[in-house]
Amino acid sequence: MYDKFIRAMSHSLLIVRGSIKSFQKNNNLDEAASLAYYGFFAFIPLFFIAISIFSVEVTSSKTLVVGVEKMAGRIIPQFGKVLLDEAYFLTRHRGTIGIFGFLMLFWTITPLVDAIRRAFSGIFRIEKRETFLRSMVVDALAASVIVLLFAAILISELFFDAMAETTLKGDTVALAVIDYVAPPIVTFVSMLFFYTIFSPVRLSTVHLVIASFFSAVFWTLIKEIFSRFLFMNPNYGFAFGSFKVIFIIILWSYFSFLVMLFGAELLANMRNRDLLLLKNIFLDDPASRKLKRGLREKFARTYESDEEVFRQGDPADSMFYVVKGSVGITRDQDTIGIVREGEYFGELSMFLSEPRADTAIAIDPGTEVVIISKDNFHAIVRENPNIIFSILRNMAASLKIGG
Repeated sequence: MYDKFIRAMSHSLLIVRGSIKSFQKNNNLDEAASLAYYGFFAFIPLFFIAISIFSVEVTSSKTLVVGVEKMAGRIIPQFGKVLLDEAYFLTRHRGTIGIFGFLMLFWTITPLVDAIRRAFSGIFRIEKRETFLRSMVVDALAASVIVLLFAAILISELFFDAMAETTLKGDTVALAVIDYVAPPIVTFVSMLFFYTIFSPVRLSTVHLVIASFFSAVFWTLIKEIFSRFLFMNPNYGFAFGSFKVIFIIILWSYFSFLVMLFGAELLANMRNRDLLLLKNIFLDDPASRKLKRGLREKFARTYESDEEVFRQGDPADSMFYVVKGSVGITRDQDTIGIVREGEYFGELSMFLSEPRADTAIAIDPGTEVVIISKDNFHAIVRENPNIIFSILRNMAASLKIGG
């Protein structure tokens, strides 16, 4: 039990370290700034369309008004009402907007959606190969989902307010508990929905839940810190004059997207946990090549003396790394090279997708070899392009030995 706990903690730390490194490597600070810019222009149309779903009577219904204002306050601390006033203004003049204007407002959400999809594709190392028309359709569908998510958050606020006025009326303790617990739960569900929609690959439910949980926790903490900071510094942003509100909203959007992007990095690194373990094999620093127990259990195989690792003519769908012992490379029954601990072999035939040119035989008893499939290797190189130079140096040194 203790060993399992230590192993789980070790893997968790590996994922966190990998997420922090990839967060920096993918320039997510810059990416969050771009998303904050697009997000600012998308917020008012989002509020307007979400409110419009419930009918034109929204501004005359006290319950709806309170629910919408609470939703805006939870999403944008201190200044949510500013955006809400603009959305209400559009709602009151819906007749002058017309169907074309409504569609244009909806379309202002799609740049944000496309930017999020592009950011996630970069994080997961997935190339977007879509036609312009398909991309537009996908963006429109994703924008519709975001609108529905906003509407769902509004419904949750209205449901809570209705309970406060009926079932829980007068029960201050229950109301306080719900008011304290409900927002993080709504945030968690929203994050879960968000990552499910925008992730360009199929993800494990467990990974989605973990990433959504930590994203919700981080977002809630940042929101509280940001709210208290603004409360204690009411003149913050005063230098921007009448643009103070715009500055604050964009700044908050920036922090929010930082959290979302880091959550996406957690997802990507949980999905590629095996690659995080395997990539150390190709590092130039020998001290960094120390293999973790989880890697050896999952990818390593032990060979006895004179046991074949592969035979000449076998299909080459993997390469090998010697953890312990040594492997002899033979061609026509002649030994042409020996691969020792800390070295790898079999990569040339794998690169060329040709049958094995040689035979590899374990020399020492208990020789331990890590098997790296072609798919895993390609994924490692996509994440760490510089690794290819380490491979080329090894190939130049050994030429075709071990191919």
